[in-house]
Amino acid sequence: MLTPSLYLGFLIASACGALFHLLRGGSLSRLWLYLATAWVSFLAGHLLAEWIDWHLLQIGTLNLLSALLATWIGLLTASILAGREEQPRTRRKR
Repeated sequence: MLTPSLYLGFLIASACGALFHLLRGGSLSRLWLYLATAWVSFLAGHLLAEWIDWHLLQIGTLNLLSALLATWIGLLTASILAGREEQPRTRRKR
């Protein structure tokens, strides 16, 4: 993967993670979870497509379709495995 493709992949994966956080909501720690998951799964999807020689919707050397598919699967999996985010309890005034 060339450097421009690496930067483009990082940008696209970051946008996917941020969009997922915007749709799902949550705290800052959830945003970091979604961003890290998007980066890792985007790279994994691209590398898997390179390994099996599957080049659909390719931009330069970047296998976009498989990378995006892996990103959204990874984000959904991370969201399910992380569970619900607990809201801080507030004391009731009497």
